[in-house]
Amino acid sequence: MVLRYRNRGYDFDITNSTAYDQYFVYGRPIYESISRIVDKIFNEYVRRQGQEAPYFTSFCNGSTVTCQGLSQWGTVSLANQGLTPLQILRSYYPNDIEIAETNIITDVVTSYPGTPLRTGSTGLDVQTIQTYLNRIRQNYPAIPVITDQSGVFGDSTRAAVIKFQNIFGLTPDGIVGKSTWYKISNLYTAVARLGELDSEGTSLGIGTVPPNTILRQGSKNPDVVTLQYLLSVISEYYPSIPNPDQDGTFGNNTRQSVIAFQQLMQLNPDGIVGPLTWQALYKTYQGIEQNVPLPGTGSNTINYVVKAGDSLWLIAQRYNTTVDAIKSLNGLTNNMLNIGQVLKVPASNAAPYISYTVQSGDTLWLLARRYNTTVDAIKNLNGLTSNMLNIGQILKIPVS
Repeated sequence: MVLRYRNRGYDFDITNSTAYDQYFVYGRPIYESISRIVDKIFNEYVRRQGQEAPYFTSFCNGSTVTCQGLSQWGTVSLANQGLTPLQILRSYYPNDIEIAETNIITDVVTSYPGTPLRTGSTGLDVQTIQTYLNRIRQNYPAIPVITDQSGVFGDSTRAAVIKFQNIFGLTPDGIVGKSTWYKISNLYTAVARLGELDSEGTSLGIGTVPPNTILRQGSKNPDVVTLQYLLSVISEYYPSIPNPDQDGTFGNNTRQSVIAFQQLMQLNPDGIVGPLTWQALYKTYQGIEQNVPLPGTGSNTINYVVKAGDSLWLIAQRYNTTVDAIKSLNGLTNNMLNIGQVLKVPASNAAPYISYTVQSGDTLWLLARRYNTTVDAIKNLNGLTSNMLNIGQILKIPVS
């Protein structure tokens, strides 16, 4: 069976031929050994160091069909040479890929927030659209730059939306409804090449502004994942708050965690996450970020709390050390990290900044968010007078 996509304007088709992929048919026999492996690694994925998004990997059998990605028969010879799974992957893909693990397991959820975004809207969904449009603008410079405050849908955001709608044949009403949302998401995926081997990746994460949705027991959407992540990190520092299951479903244990947080913050403990609770969650979380790493027990180490998007390579770069040094200090046997995990990091040689090479898709705003600093701080450290960046440019990024 082949699903035809070329006649829809794409440069690929999707097939279930085992020359290209391992096709699963429900009800057919499967090998028990394969079942055990899938149960063990189903929540692991490949990503580039310093990025959150999964790295696009392709597969073919390597004999009747060849491709840029993984080859079935080539992997056998590498395994027989004693290479580890990560070493085998790095034989086909860039050397900075890593195997990451997520404990946030959800059913399929839609990205559309459920209500249109328009002038006056605020929150993480607005910030997401602003980030996407600013990136798309690099390929479609007719779209005006967005100068509104992050997460606030003002006049410049509306102007960018209208121009985008005009370019792509949508009703130019300046409102981000479902069709505009998914068209923007589709174009962002295309220009950032998120589905390609040379993907730029993305690091928006939870953003810097709270969602504007109201969550209660029974809610099930991407904002629940954000809520559970925030509560999980905060619970590491406030023992009275139970750590909720990070499953994307607002169940009873999430409600109990919300109530405990509301009581601690002297809010109405109704178990419903509205604007006041969202603001308190973000304020508390950002306060934690600003105060870690904390001084460690040794004079030459600090304690670092792993955040979404972190990797051992990024942390090593940030604190002028090596991945092997961090692994040795913490007794780690692989490169997998968990959000909220506390690492000891060698800090005797910590520099006030790291050197960063500008890549396609980078902006000062994105770099500031990624490294927990500000655009002005980066500009001042590098003597920049504008926000323009060039691919290959070396920047000094301040670190705390």
